[in-house]
Amino acid sequence: MARVTVSGEWRDAVGAAHGAESKYKRLVKAIAQDIERGALVSGVRLAPQREVAAELGVSVQTVTNAYKELERQGLIRCEVGRGSFVAARVTESMSNYILDTAEREIVDFSIARIVHTPEHDAAWREVCATLATLDDQPWIRSFRPIAGFEHHRQAGAAWLASLNMPATPESLLITNGAAHGIFLALASTVGPGDTVLCESLTDHGVIGSANVLGFTLKGLEIDEYGIRPEHFEEMCDSERVSALVCTPTFNNPTMSVMPDSRRRAIARIAERYGVYVIEDDVYGALPAKSHMPIASLIPELAFYCTSMTKSVLTGLRTGYLAMPRRLALRVESVLRVSSWMATSPIAEIATRWIMDGTARRLVELQRERLAARQAMVRAALGEYVLGAHPNALSAWLRVPDYWQADRLVRELRNRQIAVTSPDPFLVGGTQRPNAVRISLGAEATDAACRHALQTMAGVFEQYPHVHDFS
Repeated sequence: MARVTVSGEWRDAVGAAHGAESKYKRLVKAIAQDIERGALVSGVRLAPQREVAAELGVSVQTVTNAYKELERQGLIRCEVGRGSFVAARVTESMSNYILDTAEREIVDFSIARIVHTPEHDAAWREVCATLATLDDQPWIRSFRPIAGFEHHRQAGAAWLASLNMPATPESLLITNGAAHGIFLALASTVGPGDTVLCESLTDHGVIGSANVLGFTLKGLEIDEYGIRPEHFEEMCDSERVSALVCTPTFNNPTMSVMPDSRRRAIARIAERYGVYVIEDDVYGALPAKSHMPIASLIPELAFYCTSMTKSVLTGLRTGYLAMPRRLALRVESVLRVSSWMATSPIAEIATRWIMDGTARRLVELQRERLAARQAMVRAALGEYVLGAHPNALSAWLRVPDYWQADRLVRELRNRQIAVTSPDPFLVGGTQRPNAVRISLGAEATDAACRHALQTMAGVFEQYPHVHDFS
């Protein structure tokens, strides 16, 4: 892999520092400008800190501080034993792994979405036809109920109750999806420089939030059951931790499911150290056996976020955020600043589907469709499965040792199959696993999906080209 040496702009920047001006800040600005203008492309390895210090005539600590700040800003990633690399921006990296537009010849396993069926189309047409007949539609006129209409929040509380999460309308906000809810919770509890913990492999939205809000995101050790409580406690004991963001059910991308005993352990540690828990339960409705949310154990310290997008209908971006009551006014203020209010016509549809049973029916249908596709994965790629579940939207696959994930992704793309490498999910400092994620909601027939999975199995079993020019 190519490595970048010290540029003249870096020397000029450091040399121009004078008085109380920090050399490391000027170095940060110079390197950031090179990244922004494309002189340093994603994946390029930066020179070692000691080498840069010698070239610039500054202390190693100055360069170390600069690299740490660049990593905090999401511009580089520092990997123990490997070096420091220019990081792809969240939007840039995801665009490399998720297709922006549908290509009919592509079987797109790159984005986590439900398996869409004619039943979904029929339910949508029916509710739209019903709304079109109503004379009184306050949800398209009102511009005031910041937290959400009362009956929308009541329906949300009912939906959360079905997921074993007790909530009252007064402690609930309507959001534009779960990602919006997580951002609101983070913006209400942490600030620049604060330490937030998460799984070492986590949803790219959390990594993006760290870049935007300026907090330091650190990954916790995980196993097949999710976060290891011992490491969580060790981190809380050794430094000041503000919050934990976690996905106990179907972590993205590993698909781990945390057992209730471990959820209790996480809750006890958070309570002992006064750490806020922000629980992403966007997949919580999918398992046939529901689990106990961590937030239900420590309601005064925890936020619980879910939505309809990953279980009922992809475009139904209505979310529900249960929050500690003492923080309700603060969270509502952040909601007002960021989006004023959630989109109420979509929330009205979600409310109607919750109350008339349509939402539950579509969830049950989704479980059936996902079970069928997960069975295809086991049949074609079973020996490579690291994490999966009969009702999960995705599977996490081990890449054979003779392949690298990037090369495998490119080779599959050449064969009209799109999958996701581990890069969008990597928290800074995490060792890069040689694995890929496949999401099973591809807009393709079961026959096309089965054929694509069999093609993948064939590629996995082959050795790569000696030369890879792509």
